Amino acid sequence: MKHFLIFLLVIVMSSLACGEPGLPAPECETLTPVQVDATERSYRMGFTRWPPEATLEGIQRMDRFIEKHADLTALQFDGGVPWPEALVNKDFSAGLLADWTSTRTDIPADHALLISITPLNLTRTELVLYWGESDNMPLPDPWNSYQLDHPDVRAAYFNYARKVIEFFDPDYFAIGIEVNVAQVNAPNTWIAYKELHKFHYPALKDEYPGLPIFATYTLSHMNGLDGGDRDSQRKEIAEILEYSDLIGLSVYPYGWFYPSGKADPIPDDLFDIALDFDKPIAVTESGAPSQDFKVFGKQYRFSEEYQRKWIDFLLHTAGENRFEFVVNWASLDFDKLLEIMPDKETKDLATIWVYTGMERSNGCQKSALAVWDSHLQILYSSKGGNNE
Repeated sequence: MKHFLIFLLVIVMSSLACGEPGLPAPECETLTPVQVDATERSYRMGFTRWPPEATLEGIQRMDRFIEKHADLTALQFDGGVPWPEALVNKDFSAGLLADWTSTRTDIPADHALLISITPLNLTRTELVLYWGESDNMPLPDPWNSYQLDHPDVRAAYFNYARKVIEFFDPDYFAIGIEVNVAQVNAPNTWIAYKELHKFHYPALKDEYPGLPIFATYTLSHMNGLDGGDRDSQRKEIAEILEYSDLIGLSVYPYGWFYPSGKADPIPDDLFDIALDFDKPIAVTESGAPSQDFKVFGKQYRFSEEYQRKWIDFLLHTAGENRFEFVVNWASLDFDKLLEIMPDKETKDLATIWVYTGMERSNGCQKSALAVWDSHLQILYSSKGGNNE
């Protein structure tokens, strides 16, 4: 469900405004440093550039936070592909290039960069929409009739991927986002995606041999949740992993996972199915709420302590298994965005993720950030993937 928020962001950010000056500084508790028994870490630590509010001040605050509390920035281009332009290697729109240029300028120079693109739409059921002057535009004719296995889709997506790489020079490159959802929601699309992936991986590796190229998967579906079947997922994903340098995981251990509405203890074997593939692992997006919320008529029970435990579990698992990187989707809570969302259903959807940041919207840091920063301060030293 989180992917619908990406489309929503286009709407709310269109109302970008200046912040409210002169607000008094909140009284925040001082975080207690956390002792971590490690001398080096194998994984980068980062956030996406998801803003806390639709103001220039909010964007600047997000940028400052990411620069201070991360050594990796994650960009996820989930809202379309410039299909007709990419097919014939025509220049992309001024709007797209302006967005790319602004984004590239704001990434800290010393950060590693993860970029994720996808040919799948937001429900992971068919071809992703069109990125023209803005993203999430309707597919033009004849692209609105194409499936993923159309030869023009294959050619255009390769040209698009190559332009993204040339423009941003990423350190990690995902060519599909949460692709295993298609195996559950649209089996024919999943079959077509597998063939598309098998074509693009070797073609891109031939041009960029040092760039890790892979796809991302939802760990929930992999574990038999959200309609996924563990055996089928294991078999189908293994087929793609022959054409991947990493396993990218989307991990959100809460919400609809818990029928009771209460956050159950984090299972020790949560990552076992992914570890069994014996491939380097990266967490491309994650997050856990720090407080209770009620959405779609149901109460969910969470706490700042639960979020702290999740971050602690996630980072210790990353260290023990030599993950490549870990991304927490939101750096800052974005409850101020709720105020300008158009309807209750949209607000309910956003609320599921709104408190997954490491800092509250009032500027007070959460206890999970003390855990995060303690790991970040450990010397980063890349020595290959997990299970080595």
